[in-house]
Amino acid sequence: MHSTFSDGLKSPAELVGMAVEKRLIAMSLTDHDCLDGVNAAIEAGRDLGVEVLSGVELSCEFKGRDLHILGYGVDPDHAEFQEMLRKFRETRHNRGLKIIEKLNALGVAIDAEDVIRKSGEGALGRPHIAAVLAEKGIVSNTTEAFDKYIADGGPAYVPKYKMTPSEAIRYIRMAGGLAFVAHPGIFLENIEELDALIAERFDGIEVHHPKHTPVTALRLAAIAKKEGLLVSGGSDYHGFSGRDMPVGALDIPYEVLTAIKRRLTRPS
Repeated sequence: MHSTFSDGLKSPAELVGMAVEKRLIAMSLTDHDCLDGVNAAIEAGRDLGVEVLSGVELSCEFKGRDLHILGYGVDPDHAEFQEMLRKFRETRHNRGLKIIEKLNALGVAIDAEDVIRKSGEGALGRPHIAAVLAEKGIVSNTTEAFDKYIADGGPAYVPKYKMTPSEAIRYIRMAGGLAFVAHPGIFLENIEELDALIAERFDGIEVHHPKHTPVTALRLAAIAKKEGLLVSGGSDYHGFSGRDMPVGALDIPYEVLTAIKRRLTRPS
């Protein structure tokens, strides 16, 4: 789940409240390139009776493709990890300003200050730009904002800095966490590419995801079993109407979390 500390629309405490409403017993906050909301989520979880696993989702690139890597069980107060994330978010903020400059050059007038206010506690990103475009009536909704202007390859698109998988895995392990390939279904198009990715020495793969069909999930589960990898899953909720599956919509058994916690506490 993603909060206002990255590109989500709900605060960490609000997300925990939604988990309670859905009668979930556990969840993880995995904001993009940010751990700043994790302690608030854990505290809210203690108050409301929901187990919260610390998490983060790092932006990477693998063989020319965008790749997201989930870090579960990371220490949200790890100084070196936090410093890396701070620099990463600064780069992301500057990228957002460049996108706004390109929009203005295209005759699409939006103010950087409006987007910065929209980003609130989180790092300025494309979803915040899309939201401002929709609010100003320049587009009818955020999906159109991406499709028309800021999607990858769009007229106002600006590439972002991405880590390599090995860098991300190293930082996650340094902070005491486990590294998972996020929603890897796309890599099933090229099984050799997926094999090369798994060879980066991940701890697990995200098997259950809204963009994975049942057949894809079964194939990924079989690969995880064959390779001795952990599995994970979730709704990947951000709060955008029409783009997100509801919180708790995927049936993820608690045994998935039990296996992750068992690995986290295993002596290295």
